[in-house]
Amino acid sequence: MPTINRRFAPVVFAVLALAAVYAATLQIQISGSFNEDSPDSILKNEYIKDVSEIQVALNTWGTIHHTGYPLFAMLGNLFTTPLRALGLEPAAAASLYAAAWGVIMLGCFGLLIGRLTGRMWLGGASMILLGVARSIWLHHIIAEVYSMSLAITALMLLIALWPAPWQGTWSARRRVLWLALLGGIGVAHHRAVVFVAPGLLLAIWPYLRANHGLNRRTIFQALGLGLLGFLPYIYLPLREQQGGDWVYGEPGTLRGFWIEFSGKEAERLVKPPADAAALWDNLTNVWTILVHELTLPGLLISLIALGLALTVSPHNRAARIVTLGAAGPTLFAIYYHTAVLPQAVLMPTLLALVFGVALTADWIMGIYAPVDQKQRAASKKRKTPPPESLTLRARARQYRPEVILLTGILLWAGVLIAWHYSYIHTLVTEPTGQQTIDRLRDLPRDGKTAVMFPWGPRYAAAAYSQLVSGDNKDLLIVDHKGNYPQLLADGYKLYTEPETFYTYTPPWPSAYGAPSDWWITRLGTLSLTSAAPGFVQLLNTPWLADPDSPPGTPVVYGIERHSAWLTCDADHIYLHVLWSADSIPTADPSIFVHLTGDEPAPNPVNADTRYPVYGLYPFTRWSPGELVRDDFVLPRQPDKTLVRFGLYEQDAATEQFVNYGEMILPVAGCPTE
Repeated sequence: MPTINRRFAPVVFAVLALAAVYAATLQIQISGSFNEDSPDSILKNEYIKDVSEIQVALNTWGTIHHTGYPLFAMLGNLFTTPLRALGLEPAAAASLYAAAWGVIMLGCFGLLIGRLTGRMWLGGASMILLGVARSIWLHHIIAEVYSMSLAITALMLLIALWPAPWQGTWSARRRVLWLALLGGIGVAHHRAVVFVAPGLLLAIWPYLRANHGLNRRTIFQALGLGLLGFLPYIYLPLREQQGGDWVYGEPGTLRGFWIEFSGKEAERLVKPPADAAALWDNLTNVWTILVHELTLPGLLISLIALGLALTVSPHNRAARIVTLGAAGPTLFAIYYHTAVLPQAVLMPTLLALVFGVALTADWIMGIYAPVDQKQRAASKKRKTPPPESLTLRARARQYRPEVILLTGILLWAGVLIAWHYSYIHTLVTEPTGQQTIDRLRDLPRDGKTAVMFPWGPRYAAAAYSQLVSGDNKDLLIVDHKGNYPQLLADGYKLYTEPETFYTYTPPWPSAYGAPSDWWITRLGTLSLTSAAPGFVQLLNTPWLADPDSPPGTPVVYGIERHSAWLTCDADHIYLHVLWSADSIPTADPSIFVHLTGDEPAPNPVNADTRYPVYGLYPFTRWSPGELVRDDFVLPRQPDKTLVRFGLYEQDAATEQFVNYGEMILPVAGCPTE
């Protein structure tokens, strides 16, 4: 046992080192959404756009978007349930599930290199290098499906390349059956796993030829084992029939199940480049991704090393098998660049590049081995040990390249850790998911309350707070497919965030995009009002003033100021305004909101908007007698004592700004919310 422990000590050390790196960046909170201000916003959005959905599914026995990933979901719930029972945060439990697949993948990778080369330290160092490439690192610390894909790929490569005779326990037939089983599971999990098949076929081809192919019995067994991988798809319609809380699409119907199974929703993304220029752009993007993963010097070293591994390495056949397995994902990422997250598709490419580095390092060290072998042969012939100084010099010559190469690989890994850490840490702590949940706490709870979010990260974050953490059990969370007229008829107050209107724009001109009839087709008519800072109330009939209520203060164009007040907390001042109109306003002035001292300042802190309700609802769209609430947020500043607001417009003739109905509210004595 001690000998076995010493042999595998480098792999164990590598696992512990990576565990420390992953623990420092493990996502332990609900995932964020989109950060358009990020300098790397496209990559950032792509990495995390589905994570919050998966965090919910792995903690509620839910189902995931196309193509369903049923086995991943079932095993994930079995994994997270005991961890949650021990008090672990559900989001962290989902991330640890991805990390568990990462341990399997990296363990297989390190063992394969150690077994091929006879140098377990090389396997351990290669594990660390591969484990801190950006996409590999990320997909082992966030709840995403690609960690399982790569783990299955590494398992299949381990079986195909394990350096043992292809007889007995490791016979060609048994390897084929194991590969069929894992391949079926892998392709059922994620269709991109099929790209590894050419490499695996190359691995077993000589043995198939030697045995004149496989007999009929083995072929049928392999087909049956491959089809077993698709058996977990029963989970999708079963969860819908059981009334699961988190079910994507309509897998309980034949059409809905086929859409989910086939990934039909993604067909619009699977498109080849339109011309040579677009193909070149795709190739450039793939190159950029690989540079982000390994650094430019690292990528160049990897490509040279892979070339040497394919040609001069004693294990060049293994290098060719792994490279051929990575060729499919690489070509797919170039040709169908937008079909699937290209960073994830290219992870087998990273595996092949680091594999080439390991085999080339082994080849370099092998050049020095004959020196030591000659020393040993001469000593044996003399039947006396060589002089101690000669032995030390020989050992120094033998181990010098090992030390240099080990140091170089670990330094390279250290550079990647330093380069990627800030980006990854920012990504896993991106706050918009938690901010969505925090904002729900401020939503009015007067009666039955429903909140609408389009399907996506914000919807998943809100659902997480309701279904997983239980913070908002009193809210009904609905997506873009909800029956809104029925909810309103049932007495629900229906709210959404202003950001929703970037996805589904209002039926009139606004800063949120070109008008669309999306809301009209679902509500018939649309009226808006602010419900609280950061939330819009959706109405299909206007909110009308009580006929017996006192009239508002006329401002301009038939617009009235019905009331206004301030509330505050430690960091913010909230202005609340209730506008009204006796008749349809005849123009659309803008709204100014300034935080000033006792005298207006040249550049006051402001929250101006083009239209009421976060710039969404022009005055000229109002109905006679309609009431509309407006909410504005200003930062507290010690020298700012007054909030000034009103309406303004630019005079077309003089180009001067004209203010209407300015009102001043003192910050002193502002009630705390």
